[in-house]
Amino acid sequence: MRLQRTWQKGFGLVELMIALTLGLLLTTAVMQVTLASQRSQYLLEASARLQESGRYATNLLTRNIRTAGYMGCPNLQRIPVNVITDEPPDDFDFTPAEVLKGFDNIAGGNAYQAVAGSDVVVLQRAALPAARLTGNVNPNNANIQVDANPAGLGRNDFVFITDCVNADMFKAVSVSANNGNGNSSITIVHSRGANTTNNLSKIYGRDARVMGFQSLAYYVRDTGRSTAAGSPIYSLYTSAREFGGGAVPAAMELVEGVEDMQLTYGVDGDGDRSIDSYRTAADVDDWAAVMSVRIELLMQSLEDNVVASSGEFAQGNLQFNGSAVAPDGRLRQVYSSAVAIRNRLP
Repeated sequence: MRLQRTWQKGFGLVELMIALTLGLLLTTAVMQVTLASQRSQYLLEASARLQESGRYATNLLTRNIRTAGYMGCPNLQRIPVNVITDEPPDDFDFTPAEVLKGFDNIAGGNAYQAVAGSDVVVLQRAALPAARLTGNVNPNNANIQVDANPAGLGRNDFVFITDCVNADMFKAVSVSANNGNGNSSITIVHSRGANTTNNLSKIYGRDARVMGFQSLAYYVRDTGRSTAAGSPIYSLYTSAREFGGGAVPAAMELVEGVEDMQLTYGVDGDGDRSIDSYRTAADVDDWAAVMSVRIELLMQSLEDNVVASSGEFAQGNLQFNGSAVAPDGRLRQVYSSAVAIRNRLP
């Protein structure tokens, strides 16, 4: 009797172990590719937000700092402002040495609640939009008329008037939409009581422009918010006195993710209208000699674990203000810019 051999179909133990191993390796490779892709996308999104915030913060600071001391077409080196207001605000001193000032490595517990060790810059200027003088241009009395009030000037606001030859600043006793003569011009009164005299330094003509006084402070402050991992979120802030007197207004947040701000000032040391050196605020002896400001911002991502906090994939070799920035998993970038004070250019 002939026996028929029967072949058993299926995998043996060895084949099964090999298949499982290959499957595990393949799954691990796919997972690693997926995680790498997600991390890359996470990094790209964080980097894009960081760049957008950094550029916006830098542009905002340069745009405003360059207008320090602005008062229309003249400048303070040639035309001093005749101030007749009786009680100017504490932070008002519209002179070449005071319209731009900085504070270096500010201490904790400061009035701005700025981050200790960061810098603060404060500037003063006449603020646009301007109104055009239209009435009472001949008599030298205690009021003027303007064609409009685009800046929203009101009672107790500090007001500039200039014609590029002279400039005055006074406190508005009242601002009316009608001067009582049947036309639509706006009357701004600058009489005694709020001012030392009824009279400005001259009889201004219709070429004069009227603007409000503004002071601005820029600094870095803790928002009180934190990342998912509990790290504090810092932002660029401003305190702006739009026009009127009284206490310095509440801080307003401008740009998230500004970890630190450091400023140096281009100083004309010999009066030749060119920059001789850049100095910190603590080393500036004469603020009237400052011709430009160099801005450095350290930006940080609002997300944690964007980059490794240690090892070969950590963000290394990042320097800010002369020191290495310790990695902690948040993406960082340094933004720098230099801006000339427009009213001090040769």
